[in-house]
Amino acid sequence: MIEPLHDLLLNWKIHPSSIENVESHPNVYKLRSREKTFYLKKRLNSSVEKRMEELLLTSFLLEKGITVERPMLTVSHQPFVKQLQVFYSLYQALEGLPVQFYSFTSLEGVGTYLSQLHSRLKQYTCKYEVEEWKVETHLREWISGQDSKMIERWGEGFLGRLNEWSFSYRKLSHQLVHSDCHPRNILMKEGRVTGVIDFERIRKAPRIADVCYFLAGMLKDQVKQREDEQFESIHAFMEGYQSDGTLTQEEKELMPFLVIIFLLQYTFYYNQKGYSHVVSTYIPFINRLVKSGVYERAFQK
Repeated sequence: MIEPLHDLLLNWKIHPSSIENVESHPNVYKLRSREKTFYLKKRLNSSVEKRMEELLLTSFLLEKGITVERPMLTVSHQPFVKQLQVFYSLYQALEGLPVQFYSFTSLEGVGTYLSQLHSRLKQYTCKYEVEEWKVETHLREWISGQDSKMIERWGEGFLGRLNEWSFSYRKLSHQLVHSDCHPRNILMKEGRVTGVIDFERIRKAPRIADVCYFLAGMLKDQVKQREDEQFESIHAFMEGYQSDGTLTQEEKELMPFLVIIFLLQYTFYYNQKGYSHVVSTYIPFINRLVKSGVYERAFQK
């Protein structure tokens, strides 16, 4: 597949000296050209409207001072190239590396940046229709099958609360969100956030969906750390997020449950892929969070 990409890249007048697959991302290619780094992303199940909305949104965010990954225009002034039913978009690499280490200072910075991003997203008016992010849909589908045994005895109580939680969650104000705001999509350098990437799946949802998706990804990475360090990490992020705008008490009360939903989604996904060693680590971890008397208080910063 690498060789035909050379012809594809001529649409951007790019003559790469090297092209390589990005590890763990089969639809992303990293390339070098004239001492610059670019990423070519293969967008499956997309549409012209989605790709145009990505360009409009990221251009708006850059104008508002939020550094984000924006698709480059081709020689025909389009933010994509379409081959058959597949869209390709090209991006110049931003400064920094994905979040991998969670110091309290860096987490506070991420929280502040995400809050600023949400503030700008709330100001943006979509040109095309954007779908709703129904966060509990996959969880309900997986739990309805045999996988429900995975969540042990506390699962019955958890599922009993899901309907009540969903009712309160759906009443929250919805806005445009990133919807794939995991730590690997946030770049940092020397302890400061340098940008946010991958706006392929922008959707509408309460802002805490993004917040909790990030926190679930963080906790997933910290599964073997001490409990007090995990909760202090949540505190640090929450402090940063609220430095640029205050979460309501209702949002804070709904967040611990939403983080568990995302952690369970990760767990069911890994179980589906056959990664039993990962599942055997995550289930006891989620179990401890659910039973902890401190976990929910960590969100009340």
